[in-house]
Amino acid sequence: RWAEGRRGGVRPAVLLMCAGLLSAALPTAIALLAGGVMPSDLELTEAYSFVTWGSLWVSLIALGLPLVALGAVTPWLVKLCDDAADAPGLATGRILGSGTIGSLIGTYGATHLLLPSMGSSMTVQCAGAAVFLGGAWMAGMEKGLGRGGLLVMVAALPLVWVTESSDWVGGKDVLESIETPYQFSYVERDDSGVLHLRINEGLGSFHSVTVPGEALTGQYFDAFLLPALTCPTEDERQRRVLVLGMGGGTMGRQIHEFAPEAEVIGVELDSSIVRLGRQYLGLPEAVEVWSEMDGRTALRVGEDPYGAILVDAYAQQIYLPHHMCTVEFFEELRHRLLPGGVAALNLGGLTREDPVVEAVAGTFARVMDSVVLARVPGNRNLIALGWKGEGDLGGAVKGRLAEYGLLPSLEWMVDGQHFAPVEPSIWPLQDGHSPVEALANESWEGQA
Repeated sequence: RWAEGRRGGVRPAVLLMCAGLLSAALPTAIALLAGGVMPSDLELTEAYSFVTWGSLWVSLIALGLPLVALGAVTPWLVKLCDDAADAPGLATGRILGSGTIGSLIGTYGATHLLLPSMGSSMTVQCAGAAVFLGGAWMAGMEKGLGRGGLLVMVAALPLVWVTESSDWVGGKDVLESIETPYQFSYVERDDSGVLHLRINEGLGSFHSVTVPGEALTGQYFDAFLLPALTCPTEDERQRRVLVLGMGGGTMGRQIHEFAPEAEVIGVELDSSIVRLGRQYLGLPEAVEVWSEMDGRTALRVGEDPYGAILVDAYAQQIYLPHHMCTVEFFEELRHRLLPGGVAALNLGGLTREDPVVEAVAGTFARVMDSVVLARVPGNRNLIALGWKGEGDLGGAVKGRLAEYGLLPSLEWMVDGQHFAPVEPSIWPLQDGHSPVEALANESWEGQA
């Protein structure tokens, strides 16, 4: 209706310039809006309503306004075409075709060039600047805006960088924060000197931790030492352990400290946080890390089997990625284990009956010969152990823990009271139907 009201003018140019300014200001707008929506120091278990409804409202305001402005440009462009009346199909086709070409350039350019080199904030700002300058160029060819108005609009563009707020973790002792192609990551030191690697909002959770002068952390990572240090070896060779989801390297560092002769290979999609792990969290160079590699892909690399495979990969901080909790994934995992080898999963949930825990553990039990599950004391994490063959948490394992001096800390894992067997799922998760996000939503709604 607006486009039909007038024949010409600078309105499309002004729309483009406004959309560009709003897009370039997105990092600032989201930081301000999110700060008002989500309370500070919120724990992960308390975040459900804020993460769902809060992110929806922030998105509607911060993204909706520039998208509406951009959407209003197309009718104006059709109206302004000289041949719109005589050949409306041709005029509309040229405009939509140009938009499609621009979308392809923007999609592939952002994915393969801008995001890896500049991160999401700068990518969005550069895209907004490009839209703004395109509108300014268009306005310069039209009458009505005036040179003064154009100068005011152009002068407003740098303000989005001047006013940008990047204080994601204000008030904390942050050693380094970086925006990677995948996430916002930072290393934080608390009042007692403990170092944490946190991702995005944090929400009271962390992906790696180092206690200065201590091999153990007092967190769920310690429980994974049992499968790593008691797994079988092949023909008296060194113990081989694969860690899927290395993060900053807590599990790799711990295994190396207790068993420096073991071959530990970590897999981590985000190479930037591996660098943070080596620089701040004590991840030794002796621990090999395959970075920029997906965990499932790593199972197809090489031929040598592993005595233990530890899975600590997470999506959205609350569940395993869709493709790393299916029957097909666990079959690939089992194939890479030695006879008698063990796989361990880190699962998050309030109870054993949590929908995500129940689905993933039940699927795991469909493939492995025996599976047991227990909550790690003092954590919301559960550990599932699955064996290729008969499982063993008896005297031999207890003796091995005693040799490493871990019996006091991990005695709960071998006292026979915490672990319970897992029954195979009737409806296992499968490639093509692995609705862990819907299950997580059901879990969080139940908690709320």
